[in-house]
Amino acid sequence: MNEITLREQQLIMLDILKKFAEFCEENNLRYFLDAGTLLGAIRHKGFIPWDNDADVCMPRPDLDRFVTLIKRQNYMLSDHIVLERPEDTLFPYFKLGDTRTLMIEYPESNPVECYVYIDIFCKDGLPDNMKKAKRICNKSGKLCLWNWFYKYSLKAWPKGHSFIKKIVACIVKPFVRNKNRALLKQKEFIKKVNQKYPYETCKYVTTLSNGEFYRMCLKSNFDDYIKHKFEDEMFRIPVGYENWLTVLYGNDYMVPPPKEKQLVHNVKVYWRE
Repeated sequence: MNEITLREQQLIMLDILKKFAEFCEENNLRYFLDAGTLLGAIRHKGFIPWDNDADVCMPRPDLDRFVTLIKRQNYMLSDHIVLERPEDTLFPYFKLGDTRTLMIEYPESNPVECYVYIDIFCKDGLPDNMKKAKRICNKSGKLCLWNWFYKYSLKAWPKGHSFIKKIVACIVKPFVRNKNRALLKQKEFIKKVNQKYPYETCKYVTTLSNGEFYRMCLKSNFDDYIKHKFEDEMFRIPVGYENWLTVLYGNDYMVPPPKEKQLVHNVKVYWRE
């Protein structure tokens, strides 16, 4: 198989981004560049040079509608771009993957095969009361960790060097009959939170599937969008992008990190035969 370079991987993700944005525009769905991709748009007018992933986010109502619409297309955004559901991946959020590619995550420790993909993070509403918001995030975060334990750790730990982890994995594994048990519980929990604190009427939002209380921010940051250059295309970014980037990366987000901290995700990427 032919290995894919970092720049080739970025261009594959850019193609996915373009098709995703086009679909959202056609169907009047709200979306925004997010996380490192948003930072790249502002600081570099494209990908962060050493970055090998891409992120977007959607408000809960729009993500739900997006999934409903793409389900009618057998979860295919195009002839080679598929919506990967949390039930089929390690993570509790949706991804759009290019089926022409093979990505191997964690190649040295416990290889996991997938596609070159972009992440779709969901913004959920939270209560104004910070203690309640933190409890909600903590519970969702714990379920996220259990999901990781069921899907990854039970396979990875027996291959590692920790005797205690090996024992834990051997004891627990026979009792795990449904690897999506924690994910399903998290989905039920988030659904109840959505019913009590609907996105549109909330003051604060976060990526609840990850339990990110520390990344909670004002919903007003996402109340509208502006178009901003990213590589050779214009994409939507949140109108409050400066506030959001400060939450994510601090006040000095425009200053690139030193060379030793310019890290890439540990993956191997190939074209499928």
